[in-house]
Amino acid sequence: MQAWHYLLPMGLLLIITWFLYRPAINHGFTNWDDPTYVLENPRVKNLNNENIGYFFSNPSASNYHPFTMISLGIDYYYATRDNIGAEKAKGPVAARFHMTNIVLHLFNVLLVFIFVFLLSRKRVWVASITALLFAIHPMHVESVAWIAERKDVLYTFFFMAGLIGYLRYLERKSMLLLLVTFMLFICSLFSKPSAVVFPLILLAIDYFNGRKFSTSLWVEKIPFFALSIVFGLITVLIQSKDAIADIKVFTMVQRLMFATYGFVMYLFKLLVPWNFSAFYPYPQLTPSGGLPAIFYLSPLIAIILGGLVFLSVRYTRVFVFGFLFYLFSLLLVLQFISVGSAIMADRYSYIASIGVFFIIGWYVDRGFTSKENLLHQVRWLLAGVLVLFSVMICKVAYDQVKVWENSETLWTDVISKYPQAEVSYKNRGNYYGALNITDKALNDYKVYVKLKPDDPRAFSNIGNIYGLRNEIDKALDSYSKSIALDSVNPETYLNRAITYAKARQFDLAVKDYEKALVLKPGTIEVYMNKAYTLLEMGRYEDAIKDYTFLIDQIPGNDDYFLKRGTCQYMLKRNQEALADYSRCLALNPSNGAACYNSSVLYSNQNDFVKAYQYALKAKSVNYPVEPSYLEGLKNKK
Repeated sequence: MQAWHYLLPMGLLLIITWFLYRPAINHGFTNWDDPTYVLENPRVKNLNNENIGYFFSNPSASNYHPFTMISLGIDYYYATRDNIGAEKAKGPVAARFHMTNIVLHLFNVLLVFIFVFLLSRKRVWVASITALLFAIHPMHVESVAWIAERKDVLYTFFFMAGLIGYLRYLERKSMLLLLVTFMLFICSLFSKPSAVVFPLILLAIDYFNGRKFSTSLWVEKIPFFALSIVFGLITVLIQSKDAIADIKVFTMVQRLMFATYGFVMYLFKLLVPWNFSAFYPYPQLTPSGGLPAIFYLSPLIAIILGGLVFLSVRYTRVFVFGFLFYLFSLLLVLQFISVGSAIMADRYSYIASIGVFFIIGWYVDRGFTSKENLLHQVRWLLAGVLVLFSVMICKVAYDQVKVWENSETLWTDVISKYPQAEVSYKNRGNYYGALNITDKALNDYKVYVKLKPDDPRAFSNIGNIYGLRNEIDKALDSYSKSIALDSVNPETYLNRAITYAKARQFDLAVKDYEKALVLKPGTIEVYMNKAYTLLEMGRYEDAIKDYTFLIDQIPGNDDYFLKRGTCQYMLKRNQEALADYSRCLALNPSNGAACYNSSVLYSNQNDFVKAYQYALKAKSVNYPVEPSYLEGLKNKK
């Protein structure tokens, strides 16, 4: 076979994929896991030997995937290094992260092509069709366009490279190639624990290649299965803390229905590309506690599909292989155990779809290469349907890429399809709140708390918005609702205390400040606000204690010396006050209030020369000084 026979389709695949995903480079971060993985992750933002070691010895975001976190850290380094001026102050631009995801997807497309090319014994069209559908299917947009889903494209890169290594091992029986396969498997596991299904896929390949399931075959798989068990146990231990739902939420029968529903719906969406969403909520139970009809039909559909595949064993290995590849890849995400708050996710189909697309590619190709079957009679119809299907899914995928532009487009899309998905209102409200679009944020939070009235953070956010709008009573009511649901959140007590202080309810404010400090001792923001409230109350001795604590913690803050000096002045401790104002001005010579207050103190001591000098200095930094005050000092000096 001449090189261009396979290099040309590979090049065309890359071009099509690039133009499909290129718009994502201009997208931003979303507020769905991107902050946890990147923007608010100090170890990613400061990638060094210590933090690399941390990623290998600790989970991140309820998962163990050190390679993924390290890759994000590398992107963060280059993204911030390339930023300049004001852009750098706002954090990294997202383009670098999106570009890496797209490049990894391009590599994965090539690896799928090579894998199928070798598996099918160099049938170019089988490889081309499988890789094309993998490249452009809209179910894969989530894995590529979502920065936090780096783990999908990264683990797939090593996963597919490992499968190619295994096919080479089967050709040459070289233990070195088996070792390379094992090392690539380890890399895939370090990128995402979902790679634990790798040895099952190896068994499916053995079946397709007609290998005898002898003792030696099982022995060569022992290291793979052993490693899968280890990583599987690690993942269960990590996710059992917060990612796995309570076993009592749904019955075992319902869980079985969820699993078969996922099995059927992933296949349905691969073949009927419709109604894609970043979030698929669990179904709402009927008044009698039942599920929608499709969940009761799903086990039957799954059994029928499995039966048809079983019947095909007599005629071909293709359906069994494709079915096993699809099933094994999905096995861990079919919600036998409820992980997260979604019943399914497009990203879980990223590798699993290869099995389905392989079957399609195989039989379209066979229609043109074998003249002794029915497929040959309808080969052009098959080709036409394939072309139309490819154009359609490419258009749907292109539109789906736009959905991931930012948090607003993402969650608005989810709401349009699943208005009962409460998390979408919360996240869109957070997005509007961060941009200070308070009206839209408040509307989303109100919908959210109606759907989920037991989330204390939502009521706290509502309180923040009312506080910004100076609607004090509503803010206090919202904070109180939040505290009733979660009485150990120091941030909520702090925000309510600040609001009480605005309302001049100082005693209640101090009580909340003190509660916040009990929950989180030494919090600078609490001390700062509490000290100022005490100053306003006239509790100058208590305020001095708090400002002294703040000065000890942050000695370079001139405002703390200014405020403590004011307390000293009110207690008629003029020398202590002057000392604090002097230290304030040493840190910030342009502090007009310190200049003016020093002038007043020196005037009280009849040192009119210094009083006049400090008054002039205050005026020079645009501090409001009455002309009559200046004139009086000038006449007295």
